[in-house]
Amino acid sequence: MDKKKIVVVGAGITGLTVAYRLLNSGENFEVIVLESEKQTGGKLKTSHFAGALLDEGADAFLARAPWAKDLFDEIGISKEFVSPASRSASIWVNGSLQPLPSPNILGIPLDPDSLPSILLNSDDALKIKQGGKPSKAVLEGSDISIGSLVRDCVGDSVFELFVDPLLGGINAGVVDEMSCETMAPQLLEAARHKKGLIAGLKKMHQASDPQAPIFYTHPNGMGHIVKKLAERISESIRKDSNVISINRTNKQWVIETKTGSEIADAVVLATSAQDAAKLLTSVSPTTSSRLSAIEHASVSLVSLAFKNSDINLPKDQSGFLVPKSAGMLMTACSFSGNKWAHLDNGSQTLIRVSSGRVDDQRHDNLNDEELVKHLLGDLAITLGLDSQPLEFRVTRWPTALAQFKIGHLERMKETFDLLADESPGVFLSGSYHFGVGIPASVRSGNEAAVSVIEKFGIN
Repeated sequence: MDKKKIVVVGAGITGLTVAYRLLNSGENFEVIVLESEKQTGGKLKTSHFAGALLDEGADAFLARAPWAKDLFDEIGISKEFVSPASRSASIWVNGSLQPLPSPNILGIPLDPDSLPSILLNSDDALKIKQGGKPSKAVLEGSDISIGSLVRDCVGDSVFELFVDPLLGGINAGVVDEMSCETMAPQLLEAARHKKGLIAGLKKMHQASDPQAPIFYTHPNGMGHIVKKLAERISESIRKDSNVISINRTNKQWVIETKTGSEIADAVVLATSAQDAAKLLTSVSPTTSSRLSAIEHASVSLVSLAFKNSDINLPKDQSGFLVPKSAGMLMTACSFSGNKWAHLDNGSQTLIRVSSGRVDDQRHDNLNDEELVKHLLGDLAITLGLDSQPLEFRVTRWPTALAQFKIGHLERMKETFDLLADESPGVFLSGSYHFGVGIPASVRSGNEAAVSVIEKFGIN
């Protein structure tokens, strides 16, 4: 029986997932992964900094989302995972750091009495106490912005103080424009509760285990996890193989690289939306145009190492968020040594500072030294820090985070259907599909593999 040859373009977590699923599907597939860089992993990158292994991108993944954990269980690495040593965080409000409300879901306080009375607008506190009922029914299958839902149910102050800094910081986005269906479907579900959003969220909270891990990572960093996944399919991976073009010939696809070409029955583009759009310009212009239209934000992460005697952090805190209204360059600060026990060596303190949103790209106009200087200024205001770091590292991720506007999932379904009509045998997968984060990327990889199997498999 002839093997079906599948080429996967991109060896980030999504492309590695696609290849792993195809090779373990029981189907008669030959799989080749073409990666433009000299290493696998994409934006999941861990490197040595200040004597430690510190992530340059995401430093953890959500434990409750099943897709990543299930995959890592399969490759036998989950038993090595660790969870944050500290689960508490703060927010910069009115010139001071205030604890995030506890309990909360996506920053929404479930008990207004847990907050200082000066923080919440009294009308918004009353909305929470009364259950947070939306002004009109949230219909099944509908999508609205996170901002409009939260503002309607629990008020502007809850949104601007807590929800926007949390979700806007994580996604480097404008939460007033962000798809609830894509980025926070639990809020839509909760808002449909007959007593309101807060009642629905409380029901979810009560059904959860308060001691269960919220995040996982590996002591050797997220880069170690993708390295272990890549090892399971190492014979299929070809590094330093930049794909220049894809073209149709008869019923197969020709994938041109700088060193040669591959002929395949199917191609999975597990790249950024921008790179996929470029490769699809001639073979599927409609899809190319749609992918090009997805807005992306650039972010910068600055890692800093201080002597313990030069910085005083609250030991029970994992970091803090900074709302847009503060006007700072910094969007968040993570206390890496507090957050992860394996990064606390007793002699120095490691922190990571984030900057950049889709509507604030000031960091792009600063060189590394200027960026560090500005962020140290923000840390002087928020933490009272007046010392220089022992070491710093700047990691820039240009156009790295897709923005998920209202109706995103429906548009993606239409885009995938159009691609299937214009270029049968070409499939898409990536972090622009279901949302940022490792579980969402793995989910996208899983679904792309299923689509390939449904079209070309025989079992």
